Amino acid sequence: MNRHATSDVADGPTRMLLAADGSTTLLLEALLDRPLTVSVARQRPLPTHRAPERAVRALNITPGRTVIERSSALVTDDGEVMSRNTVVFAVPPRGWSADADDAVPLGQRLRAARTLQHRTLLSSGRANWPDAGQESPCAYKEYLIRCEDGRLLYVHERFNPRHISPPLHSAVAAPVPAAEPVGASA
Repeated sequence: MNRHATSDVADGPTRMLLAADGSTTLLLEALLDRPLTVSVARQRPLPTHRAPERAVRALNITPGRTVIERSSALVTDDGEVMSRNTVVFAVPPRGWSADADDAVPLGQRLRAARTLQHRTLLSSGRANWPDAGQESPCAYKEYLIRCEDGRLLYVHERFNPRHISPPLHSAVAAPVPAAEPVGASA
């Protein structure tokens, strides 16, 4: 993880959220003392040349393949958005159908299916939060989830600055280490 991204964070909960390599949803629910569900805004197949470059590099997807890009939000029961998320994957791991109508957060779905997983933090820091046509500074983190079946998911999360304080300065995103190659049979 980019150490600088948390060194300029004065707020302890934000520092914890950006440094943690476990379930973001569980941490957010604990910080907010509220349950969260997923609202999927868009889920679509994309050729690798149209997918987020950092995701394709982290997943080590070979050119010419198709990935799924899922744009979602973690929301409270009254509809307030707590995080905006992008998940990119070639094939969903065992234990998660990748159904766009599933309101259970990804990590909770994988845990419920007892799917072993390991998260590797790629970077964290300051990004932009879209809010009523304007952008405000917010905290973000990106990571790779490697599941026991070898399948990988790239996750990029931005956090609502009304609840999670952003870092004081923008961090320079570190180079993304590539995973083992994902071939045509994945």
